[in-house]
Amino acid sequence: MNITAHIDNPTDVDVNVNKQTLAQLLQLNLILPPYQRRYCWGEPQVAALLGDIDSLLQDKGGEEPQYQVPLFLGTVILHLEGDVKLRNNLVDGQQRALTLSLLLIALHRYNNRLNNGIDVYQLAGIERPSLLNARFSHNQAQQQLALNFKQIEQHINNAAWANNQEKLTQMLAGIECVVITIHSIDQAFAFFDSQNSSGKRLSEFDLLKARHLRGIVSHPSVGIGCSRIWEEYELLKLNSCHDYSVAYYLTEQLLGYTRQRQRGKPVDALQLDAEYPVSTQSITSSATQQHTPTVALSGPTNSPFCRDWQVKYDADKRDRFPFTFTHQLSVHGEQLSRDVTDVSLLPLQLNQPLIGGEQFFIFIAKYVALYKQLFAADINTQSATDNEEVVSMQERYLQLHRGLEAKQGLGYPRLIQVWQSLVIFYVDRFGQDKHLDTFVQLSDQYVFSLRIAMARLSRASVEKSLRSDELFLSFAQLATSSQAINLLQKLIEKRSTDQVLNDRLLAGIKGISANYIKLFYWHEDKNSDALRYPDNGLTRLLLKHKKRESPSE
Repeated sequence: MNITAHIDNPTDVDVNVNKQTLAQLLQLNLILPPYQRRYCWGEPQVAALLGDIDSLLQDKGGEEPQYQVPLFLGTVILHLEGDVKLRNNLVDGQQRALTLSLLLIALHRYNNRLNNGIDVYQLAGIERPSLLNARFSHNQAQQQLALNFKQIEQHINNAAWANNQEKLTQMLAGIECVVITIHSIDQAFAFFDSQNSSGKRLSEFDLLKARHLRGIVSHPSVGIGCSRIWEEYELLKLNSCHDYSVAYYLTEQLLGYTRQRQRGKPVDALQLDAEYPVSTQSITSSATQQHTPTVALSGPTNSPFCRDWQVKYDADKRDRFPFTFTHQLSVHGEQLSRDVTDVSLLPLQLNQPLIGGEQFFIFIAKYVALYKQLFAADINTQSATDNEEVVSMQERYLQLHRGLEAKQGLGYPRLIQVWQSLVIFYVDRFGQDKHLDTFVQLSDQYVFSLRIAMARLSRASVEKSLRSDELFLSFAQLATSSQAINLLQKLIEKRSTDQVLNDRLLAGIKGISANYIKLFYWHEDKNSDALRYPDNGLTRLLLKHKKRESPSE
């Protein structure tokens, strides 16, 4: 099918759709924008592409048909910008375009070594592939490009078509794709989202990075640093049965969902682009000329402590957080300067309004840092050492819950996420004070007692219970950690008098709920180092039930 939309004046329309050959695609000034995900095609994808090209160029025997069936490689989405020298930013199609560029480079070098007079770049109508100008700062991307190039070189060494000018011309004309060129970046992202509808939630998450990198207003180096730390967060995996990345888990399930609950809104209504908007404005030319990148850590405020933090990106900090934040205050005419390298100490709050751009990445970075402090062993590259004897209270509880996670339904992972949100919110507000362990225990008991109180534990039933208790709405109004402890104690006592729970206990609890009680309510063993829940009405009620029934029941 030939899809073509020709236009005389590109500025009069938003979208241009063309069927293009490989040669025509490579003749464009293709650019990899900084918001692109890293190159990650591996051996199977490269082998499949080379196999398709072999099939396209194989000798059919006898007389060639007049029409050669092309090799169609899907849709490429470009965002066109620039006035004099047009830049075709690759929004979608990076993996294919880069791999085909590697193929062209390998073919060019191969025929140069043979000295057979075939100039592959000349056949394609280019000086060299424009994507060669791209910079790949991520080590894994560099390694994957090198491995794929070696794989391509080995393949073409044994391909009869690799030094056949007629076949190479056929390849450049016979590989086709539909190129969608869009002048509005927002429309380009919308097209990308629709092209990847099979993974809609993931594509919405991917677009988040792109939108906020475009919203960076301080300095290009800050954008490089933000892209780098985001990729690191995507590579970090949790010890969850769902194989979540730290970036996704923190951005949506901990921070996004918590912000929704604090407003009294259902988490299913969360829209990442609305929750994390980009409302930054370009900085003045004078600020750019002075090279003093600044970040507003909050929205408009008369507090100088949350305004104009200078930010510096250090590319050499490969094993540490790469930003240094400097804040200057004028006190009685004297300039006081403070440097902060620990992002978790920045004055950002979980429920604050957000303006986006670099502030979004720093906001996420703060809570990733807090997560690492509180649940280090939950990140599979940061497990505790074998000789480490002291493990934090919250990590010991989480280890037990992760062990149960895979055996339970979808409601149980939601309980884990809710409880972790409470712990992070507490530390964010009150620090790791003397009440933290008590809060960890009480919040764990409050949240996970739903495992016993509900006949059918689901994500919807968990959220309904939280809304009924108004826990997150109330928690956001608390001024002290003692108030947080008192709130949880009241809610736990209230649950111990819940008629539904008492009816279930009288009827006898079996299966998963019974096993849960045995695991977490074991006060009889006074010498055990077990994680006992505090002594309260709910604990006494469940221990009474446990003693009433025999273990076999």
